[in-house]
Amino acid sequence: MKHLLFIFFITTSFSFASKAQDTLSVSTGLPPLVIPPEPVHKISKTPAALGISTKVQASIAAMKNPPVNIALFAVDRRNTTQEGNSDVIMIISIDQVTKKIKMSSILRDTYVNIEGKGMDKINAAFAIGGPQLAIKTINQNFAMDIRDYFNVDFFTTAKMIDALGGVDVNVKTEEIPYLNNYLQEISGIDNIPPVPVKEPGLQLLSGKQAVAYTRIRAVGRGDFERTERQRNVLAALFSKMQGGGPAMLPVLMTQILPFLETSMSSMELFSIGGNILNSKNKTIEQARFPLDSSSKGIRVNNIYYLSADMIKTTSALHNFIYKGIKPGT
Repeated sequence: MKHLLFIFFITTSFSFASKAQDTLSVSTGLPPLVIPPEPVHKISKTPAALGISTKVQASIAAMKNPPVNIALFAVDRRNTTQEGNSDVIMIISIDQVTKKIKMSSILRDTYVNIEGKGMDKINAAFAIGGPQLAIKTINQNFAMDIRDYFNVDFFTTAKMIDALGGVDVNVKTEEIPYLNNYLQEISGIDNIPPVPVKEPGLQLLSGKQAVAYTRIRAVGRGDFERTERQRNVLAALFSKMQGGGPAMLPVLMTQILPFLETSMSSMELFSIGGNILNSKNKTIEQARFPLDSSSKGIRVNNIYYLSADMIKTTSALHNFIYKGIKPGT
């Protein structure tokens, strides 16, 4: 559910537009591209509904050109009618001046307060109250100002990756059996036989293979390394999209955008994407929170949670997003 890629898939398509419009013409001989009217998933965007405090509002208002922060969720669901827990929780931050992108993963087991529920894992917020509550939970616990979101699932992620021709991933020997196990599970959902990964090393993975890869948790440091895999897949896809050129536009608009659940309109996406990919900043900075130094695993009623020092975690997150200070460990 490295589905963060979608943000970037979409943003890539916009880099070739000088401004947002209903029909795009590019100078490469391609026919005009008509933007499909994707369904916008409405959420209430009042500060109260989003959990943006007056203190945060004042802090953001005092900043000159603050970054745009967008929540990215990848929901663990086996059919399109389930809400499901958010298997991936990320904050995508876009600098309005330099157009630099930052990805901040929030570990899904982080023990936070969910309005109306009490203390629970942060990934439960989406299952309880959908994107509205999920965004509100991030804003309330980390003093953020997120107003929009993207969401994907197993099915849409795999389809989008395949539409782009797959992604290059360096698979480790010890990851192969777990990758293939998840691949078997994912393939069983639509009853299409999987194509297993047989060798380690840098290789082109299909959509389902890439999704399976990003779900690996048993190799290395559990969810800590899994979020790294998610961010690495997204970064690789972003790089691939940048090199695709205008020929990628029809693919993006007809095979990517329709699968993306978002609170943003096509015009908003074009505006953001065009600014990002027309910039000279092509490197994506990434980090995950909470840090090891400010968190520890605990058990409550025999359920594992990641308890974090929320003051230190919020400070480190803000330093990364707003001040460009890379976190330690």
